[in-house]
Amino acid sequence: MTEMKSAWEKAMEKVEKLGKPTEEELKKLEYVPAGNTLAARFLQDEKFDLDAELTKYKGSGGRQFVIQGTQEILLRNISLPHNEHDKKVTLRAMAGIKIIKDNKKQVDVIFERINNLLTYYEQARQQAFSQFKKNFEAKLQELSKTLQQKPGAAATLEAQIQQQFQDEWRKASNDLDAQYDRALEEQRQQLVKIT
Repeated sequence: MTEMKSAWEKAMEKVEKLGKPTEEELKKLEYVPAGNTLAARFLQDEKFDLDAELTKYKGSGGRQFVIQGTQEILLRNISLPHNEHDKKVTLRAMAGIKIIKDNKKQVDVIFERINNLLTYYEQARQQAFSQFKKNFEAKLQELSKTLQQKPGAAATLEAQIQQQFQDEWRKASNDLDAQYDRALEEQRQQLVKIT
């Protein structure tokens, strides 16, 4: 009869099969989180000198991984602007990307595309909201005629209408975001390829 192995024993067998991590894998495990931390500090503190902090890693053998970790966080923070704070964070993240990349001209070309994309997004969002609101107001006028015939139902119906407006706008907004997010992700991937 064969003996049943515990989950722990199975996991340990898998670890043994993987073998010992390479020196490069160990450096990556050590330095990528350091880069993540540097990026987070850079995004939060306008006085934080990212370039000076990255210089500390020259000759360590881990600088490339620190930059990789920094880039991960910065790229994640280049996003569609839903408010002024989002815009500021995106601009700050883009400034950080420019610091860590050597080919500034290529970065500028992609940043121009991103800026155009974000401008178009804001315009499309405003137009979509205006059109959505206009269409919804037409529905409200029809409902108000019905309400005049049924007094007492107005308060309940008004709450339902507000909730319906919010739900439908959220769906329309999410659809618009998805469309522009795909285009923004393409630009983020282009930034990854730049040295």
